[in-house]
Amino acid sequence: MIHPARLHLNKGVRHRILSGHPWVFASEVDRLEGAPEDGGTVELRSPKGELLGSAIYNSRSQIVARRYATSLVALDEALISGRLDEALAYRGKFEAGTARRLVWSESDQLPGLIVDRYDDVFVLQTLTLAMSRRQESIAALLGAKTGCRVILARNDAPVRQLEGLPLERTVLQGEYAAPTRVRIAGIVYELDLWSGQKTGFYLDQAENYAAVAAYAKGRRMLDCFTNQGAFALTAMKAGAVSCRALDQSAEALRHAEATARAARLEIEWVQVNVFDLLRQYEQKRETFDFIVLDPPSFTKTKGNKTSALRGYHELHLRALRLLTPGGILATFSCSHHVTVEDWSGLLEKAAAETGLTLRLRQRLGQSSDHPVLVNVPETEYLHGYVLEKVSPAQAR
Repeated sequence: MIHPARLHLNKGVRHRILSGHPWVFASEVDRLEGAPEDGGTVELRSPKGELLGSAIYNSRSQIVARRYATSLVALDEALISGRLDEALAYRGKFEAGTARRLVWSESDQLPGLIVDRYDDVFVLQTLTLAMSRRQESIAALLGAKTGCRVILARNDAPVRQLEGLPLERTVLQGEYAAPTRVRIAGIVYELDLWSGQKTGFYLDQAENYAAVAAYAKGRRMLDCFTNQGAFALTAMKAGAVSCRALDQSAEALRHAEATARAARLEIEWVQVNVFDLLRQYEQKRETFDFIVLDPPSFTKTKGNKTSALRGYHELHLRALRLLTPGGILATFSCSHHVTVEDWSGLLEKAAAETGLTLRLRQRLGQSSDHPVLVNVPETEYLHGYVLEKVSPAQAR
């Protein structure tokens, strides 16, 4: 018997797992046979008793089970090793700098495991109890397969608390001393992997930095929510004539400024509330030829989606009024609760309210090392549009 317990789904409920989605919520459970252990595994059965596969289990989580196989198979070292091999082989198909994502949770059939590479340092996150319990074994496998020098655990993501896990940062292998030097889209960054967003950098945007910079030559740029400055830095290197980059984080701007100095790129860094400053720019009738909006997620839950869309809407109204005719707007949403349809509707509404015509120049998504599963909508969370302001401003 591979699994010590069996989870049966209830009747009269629409179960996404029957359509290929890997999650089972607590409200979908009819009964349990045996004594499942939190962080262990269970056998999944449909309401009719049909085998649905094997899943990790945690009674403390709203997502009580996450399927990792459609057959009966143990989540042992052999299976994890094979999944790691598949993930590494997949990433080997793409060109990259010295930083990339190697493992991404459900997209690599290892629910709750994230592994990012920064040169010869790997940063690992375990966001589910099952993966947390196997963390040391996973680190040892990664070391053996890649020869990486250092492996860190950045287990400080708040989502871990939903699994009953503590927030912590530890060294799993080797010794770490910042900074770590990486090249992303032609820019060299010196990163402290104990700080910074996610595992140290927004790797999901890595391919978009160069894509957006292709529109920058000869333009005056405004980069909103710049964080460590990647869009600004890449655009200036690509030929933008000037750039003003805005963010509320003094620490992020300090890192961005150091990177610009080392690259000999002149950028004006402004620590500010972006909404407040855009309002001031609008009152002063300032204009820019190229604006990037890459705001943080305004909603972590589906219930806050309406208020988040209002915030995004205001942001786009102000940006469009600051954009010159013929100017380029690159705009991104990073919440899976905000769909492509939501974002398209928001842009259409903002264009109508400002009396503008926007021409779609390019659609963008997360980098190819963050693969999307078509039956798991949550894996597609980053939506980007590059738009051209076609019609001249009528009244401002």
